[in-house]
Amino acid sequence: MTESKKKDRKGRKKGGKKGQKEKEADPTKVAAPKLKPMRNPIIVDEGKRLTVKCEATGNPLPTYRWFKDGTELKKNKKVKIRNSPKNSRVQISKAQLEDSGNYTCVVENPLGKENSTGTVNVQS
Repeated sequence: MTESKKKDRKGRKKGGKKGQKEKEADPTKVAAPKLKPMRNPIIVDEGKRLTVKCEATGNPLPTYRWFKDGTELKKNKKVKIRNSPKNSRVQISKAQLEDSGNYTCVVENPLGKENSTGTVNVQS
């Protein structure tokens, strides 16, 4: 190897590629919640598991709330609501005809609020 090539290589960081940019998001940047569109319509057979999922981004992380036909859903024996930092899902283990309707996910943080609605059809 020539002397000039050795000098050129010395200045580079190990494992780094020239011109490579970092892909990580800047944690200091704040952002209003942004929802991914929900799958629509959701069709499930009666007696089968129904899952409605909602995914959002935002900084600080948004909180999730669920509504069915305008009434807020709460956890109970039949309805399970599972939240993680990136998504929330409503699960009903044995869907019934009366579980059909419009399910709305509302995400909120101090910078804003957004919602998305998906239609659920339970068929016999």
